[in-house]
Amino acid sequence: MKSKYSVDEQLKNLEDKNVQFNIMSKEEAREYLQCNTYYFKLKSYEKSFEYNVSKNQYINLEFAYLVELSKLDMYLRELIIRISLHTEHFLKVKLIDDLTKNEKEDGYHVVRELFSKYPFMVDHINQKKYNSACADLIHKYENNWAAWNLIEVLSFGDLIKLYELYYSLYPEQANEVASDLIWPLKFIRNASAHNNCLLNTLRKPYVYTHLYDKKRRTIIVNKRLVSLLSSVPTITKNNRKKKMSNPVIHDFVASLFLLDEICTSQVFKKKIFTEVKEFVDGRLIKNKDFFNFDNVFTTIYDFIRNIVDYLYEKNV
Repeated sequence: MKSKYSVDEQLKNLEDKNVQFNIMSKEEAREYLQCNTYYFKLKSYEKSFEYNVSKNQYINLEFAYLVELSKLDMYLRELIIRISLHTEHFLKVKLIDDLTKNEKEDGYHVVRELFSKYPFMVDHINQKKYNSACADLIHKYENNWAAWNLIEVLSFGDLIKLYELYYSLYPEQANEVASDLIWPLKFIRNASAHNNCLLNTLRKPYVYTHLYDKKRRTIIVNKRLVSLLSSVPTITKNNRKKKMSNPVIHDFVASLFLLDEICTSQVFKKKIFTEVKEFVDGRLIKNKDFFNFDNVFTTIYDFIRNIVDYLYEKNV
């Protein structure tokens, strides 16, 4: 069992691992740890930097680099949340538009099928009857759900189940790209919504995610995403294969392609991809000198920038 560290002991532990305080002083670092974040979270970003195992020390790592990476992570999570909210909206738009045009479906049948297949969903909805913004809707429609009002109260995970069930019943209306990329969006959306760190995985990616195959004990990349990436002329097959093995990169890229595929408003796509490009070309490289010495950072940045440029030019 590890002992609890005082702030001074936290700084000493970083210093023992060769974390430097040339850009931010120890006094500034102490204040930052007390007022802006906490040690366990900030320290996790060390994993993305080069480490000398034999010496048990980091190489050319400044405390300021950890701070900057944690800030970029925060801005990235905020961007992902906005992307996921908009994508969720357009997934609902497609579902309801298809259902409206479908003479075989009255909107109630698919809900009965949903509750039959996933009876726990009724409990999920009932848990919101007295403590959520959709409580009034639940009281009004709880015994007479149709797809068009049910989607207003479902969690994103349960919405995906409804989406998948509908298109399994009516595959002729399905958008295969959207169906294949929904789960990567869910993973990175949930991680962002729960403030889980993302950019602490650049050198040592997460393993046990939705991409992990237990039998084969390896990451299995989404084939649809690989196919979509092949259309980006500035990305080589080798680079694509290497970068897609990182679940965070994989799911962020999948989220961008899913939004491009499912969004039916060209005006809106122009707005969101302009925002993404401004982030990549602006805030993401505001302190690029902190990372330019490390090939891990520069190659990942170039990979993401090429994809963002491709989608931006396609939609703007």
